[in-house]
Amino acid sequence: MELYRVSEVAEMLDVHPNTVRKWVKDRILQPVRLPGSHYNRFTAQEIDRLRVEMGFPGHDVGRLYKVSEVAEMFGVHPNTVRRWVREDIVQAIKLPQSNYSRFTAQELNRLRREMGLPPLDEQG
Repeated sequence: MELYRVSEVAEMLDVHPNTVRKWVKDRILQPVRLPGSHYNRFTAQEIDRLRVEMGFPGHDVGRLYKVSEVAEMFGVHPNTVRRWVREDIVQAIKLPQSNYSRFTAQELNRLRREMGLPPLDEQG
């Protein structure tokens, strides 16, 4: 059974390591404690459980984009991106116990296709 460090989980979920620590404190994420250690480790099953709870697609999502990055990508204000989420124009992954949203490349490429723009991987 492979165990992941806080920093690895943070990278997987595109959040700061302190966010992962807060989720442990708030009992959103359940760590495994190694004997004789105060460090948190996490199983793949626990990470997958949280990913499902957050609304991640079933497949590996790769990089996640922040609201500000999406706004810059489409040349709009961040509030416009937030409105797109509210109006179901684009689907966001919501981070637990926050109002922060993240976006998958697959979802952004879907929207780009609808708008007649090239996909992300074709841009320089």
